[in-house]
Amino acid sequence: MRLPWPDSLFRRLLLAQGLMVLAAVLIFGLVITAERSVLLAGPHAALWAPAVRQVAAGPVGAPPVAAYDLSDGVRREPGPPSNGHLPVTWAPGVRALRAEMALQGVELGDVWATLGLSGISYVASVRVDGAGPVWVSATGASIAPRWSLRMTVGLVVLLLLIAAISRYVVRRVTQPLASLHGRMLDHARTGKALAPPQTSSRTKLPPELQAMDQAYTQLAERLDRNERERELLLAGVSHDLRSPLARIRLAAEMLPETPDNADGVSAVTRNVDLADRLIASFLEFVRAGTQRLGETVDAAAVVRQAVASFERPARELDAQVPERLLLRHANSLLLDRLVVNLVDNALKHGGTPVSVRLVREGDAMKLTVIDTGPGLPPGGSASMLEAFARGDASRGVPGVGLGLAIVHQIATRLQAELRFEHSPQAGHRVEVVVPLSR
Repeated sequence: MRLPWPDSLFRRLLLAQGLMVLAAVLIFGLVITAERSVLLAGPHAALWAPAVRQVAAGPVGAPPVAAYDLSDGVRREPGPPSNGHLPVTWAPGVRALRAEMALQGVELGDVWATLGLSGISYVASVRVDGAGPVWVSATGASIAPRWSLRMTVGLVVLLLLIAAISRYVVRRVTQPLASLHGRMLDHARTGKALAPPQTSSRTKLPPELQAMDQAYTQLAERLDRNERERELLLAGVSHDLRSPLARIRLAAEMLPETPDNADGVSAVTRNVDLADRLIASFLEFVRAGTQRLGETVDAAAVVRQAVASFERPARELDAQVPERLLLRHANSLLLDRLVVNLVDNALKHGGTPVSVRLVREGDAMKLTVIDTGPGLPPGGSASMLEAFARGDASRGVPGVGLGLAIVHQIATRLQAELRFEHSPQAGHRVEVVVPLSR
C-alpha cells in the first residue's frame, strides 16, 4: 500500500518508531490507570460504603445520596442495566474495589459501565447485611485519572524528545544508504563511479553499512577497470583489423580484371565488406554503453534524419514526427542508433511499408516503429534482446544479431520502456517510451 506522502526508507522508519512510541505510551497509560485504580480502591471503598448502605436500605426512586467524587451521587435502580452497558467486573480497579467494599460490609457483585456526556456511568448489584441483591448506579471518573495541563505539557515534551532522538537515529542509518544510492544512480547514468566518502566519515557508519559501501566501491572500481580495458581492446581491434581489411580490399580491386578472376575478386570484396560491417556492429554495441548522456537533443530532427538515411520511397518507409521535441540528458548519436536499428530490423525481418511515429505523451516521448512482419516469436522478446540472438526466421538474413541488443542497451541507458506488440490488423509494433525528465 502506497503512503499518501512521498515514500522513503527514512519516513518508513520514522513512522514505525512513532507508532511504537504511541503504542508504548498507550500501554503505559493503561498500566498507570490500572495501578492508580487499585491504589485508590481502599479510600474510595471507605467513602462510598456508607452511601451505598443508605441507598440499598431505601426504596426505588428515592433521592440520590451524595458521595465523594460521584457527580450525581448514588441512586437505587429498579433492575439490571439495559443494553449499551459493558461488563467491567474483570478490571483490576473494580476487582480491588470489590475486595475493599467487602471489608466495609458491602458485597459488590457484577459491575457494568457506559460512557456518557457527564462521565462514566456504573451500575452494580450489591448485598448489604446478607439481604437480597439490589441495583445501584453512580456517575463519575474516579477509575480513570483526570487529564491536566501538566500531563499535556509532559506528554508533548516527551513526544518531542522521542521524535528528535528517533529522527537522529534514523537519519544516521538512512543517510549513508541515500548517499550510496545516489552514487549508484550517478554511476549508472554517467558510467563513472564517484569517489567514496572520506575515511573518517565512513568509520562512523555501522559495520553492516561499512561492508556494503566497501563492497560497492570494490565492484565499481572493478567495473571501471573492465570498461577501460575493453575500450583499449576495441580501439586495438578497430585499428589492427580494419587496416588489414582495407589493404586486402585495395589489393583485390587493383588486380587486373579478367574473366577468370572476376568472380574471385568480387567474392573477396564482398567478404571484406561483410567483415567490416561486423566489426562496425561490434563497436556500435560497445559504444552504446559508453557514450555520455549530457546533451539536449531535438528528437524530432534526429528521427527525420535517421529515416532519411535509408533513402526509401514514402510508400515503403515514412515518418510522422512533430516539428520539434526536445529530450534532455540524452545523446544524439545514441538516439540516431536507436532509430536506425529499429528501422533496419523492421525492413530486414518485417515487411514494408514501415511507419515511424514520434509523439509526446504527457512527460514522455513515444517512438513507434510499425511493420507488416510476423514480429517476435511468442514469449521470446526477452531472449531476442540478448546479444547475438537470432530467430529461426532470420537465419538467412545477413547480420549477427546485435540490432535489438543495441536497441535494448540504449533504451536502458535512457531509462525508457521497450514494448513489442503484434496484432493481425495493426501489424508488428515496437514502442520506446522515453521520459523527458530523468
